Amino acid sequence: LAFNEGFRASPANITLGVNEKVSIKVGNYDLETGEYAPVDNWFFFADRFIRFDAEVLGGNPGGVWFVNFNPPTVSLKQTSMLVTNATISLTSPPMANEPIQNTIIRITVYDTWAMKNLWWPDDRSYWPGGDNYSFLAITSPGMWFLGAVTGGFGKLSGQTLVDTYIVDVLVTVKPFHAAKIQALPPSKLSPNEITTIPVLIENQGNYNDTFKFQVRTEYGYPLLITENTTITLKPGEQGQALVGVAVPANILDTGTLHSLILETYSAEQPESIIASQRIFIETQGIYFSEENSMYLLVVMVFFGIVLLLLIRWRRRLFGGKTHEKPQKPWKIPEEQQHLRQLKRSNRDAYEQERRMMQDEYTSALLWYNHQRIFGRKKPQKEPRKQILSTLSKKVIKPIKAMQKPKKKTKEKLKKKSPFELKKTMGRHKKEEPRPGGPVEEIS
Repeated sequence: LAFNEGFRASPANITLGVNEKVSIKVGNYDLETGEYAPVDNWFFFADRFIRFDAEVLGGNPGGVWFVNFNPPTVSLKQTSMLVTNATISLTSPPMANEPIQNTIIRITVYDTWAMKNLWWPDDRSYWPGGDNYSFLAITSPGMWFLGAVTGGFGKLSGQTLVDTYIVDVLVTVKPFHAAKIQALPPSKLSPNEITTIPVLIENQGNYNDTFKFQVRTEYGYPLLITENTTITLKPGEQGQALVGVAVPANILDTGTLHSLILETYSAEQPESIIASQRIFIETQGIYFSEENSMYLLVVMVFFGIVLLLLIRWRRRLFGGKTHEKPQKPWKIPEEQQHLRQLKRSNRDAYEQERRMMQDEYTSALLWYNHQRIFGRKKPQKEPRKQILSTLSKKVIKPIKAMQKPKKKTKEKLKKKSPFELKKTMGRHKKEEPRPGGPVEEIS
């Protein structure tokens, strides 16, 4: 009776990347052939089953390693092949503090034997007359009983024996890129301003990596990176990078809140974003450059021309002159002095002069109001002359020829402006005749 068997994993060396998985076989194999082979179900087995367990040597930081056995336990009552499928997977640790390196996964195999009666065979096929009987074979009842007594294994009857086997699987981890960033953006920026955003970055990959940065906006606001900063870190190492951001030179920004997304990628894989963070920046201010000043000057000239055209159009519409409201004559300083002198010298003349000024002011005020109303009215278009028909012309023309033309004289009316106020000088001085000599008559 020989147990020429052992346990192994196939394949024993695997290469695995992040978010990948690999399946291997683990179980009982024949030591002579090196292949997985069926196991004999001996008469003294109540049952034989295999249980598998796995651990990651060096620890499992972040719980990124997973080993799944299918089935986890193999029984000899169910199958003669004591083999299982082991699936090894690796996930990316978002908060890993230690880098993931190559490791060894150790699989422990628990081989459990549940024994029956070991003093003699319970299976009658090993007794005389049975198919498996042989007089000199160790499995014959006589020889088996002798061995159970001398060898001492008869006392193991009814017990459960467990043997432990170790199977190691070497796992090589593919290089992968992972990082964690934290940015501190400024509170407010002005147009045409360049600022730097400090970024704290941690390499969570499994080897030395060089990181770059880029900024994008959700609404297409053209914030630009002045210089693509790079930083190289070891696995698990932290560092600080400065990302320069330039604001466009807008003329006027009343205050705009921008949502930016700062992204990080590896220099070896620029198309793959490995970390990102949303930040908020407010832009506000006024900026004047040579180009903007030229545009502003052109706009001001344009509006000036439009304003002049509007003023000219208004003057044409309202008559071209702006009439001022007439001033009260007795409020004029010269007239006030004249009225004071007249009041002291002749009271009646003063009252008459005062009434004349009042009448003239009333007339001028009426004329001023009339001009304002007339200026607002649009000039009426003359009605078109009706075109007489040919028949009407033939009838009216002979009648007009029979009548004698009459001449009408038109008198020209001269209108005096009510603004021509008469100033009464009070007393009129009479010119005295000049004294002359005797006049000689010459005949």
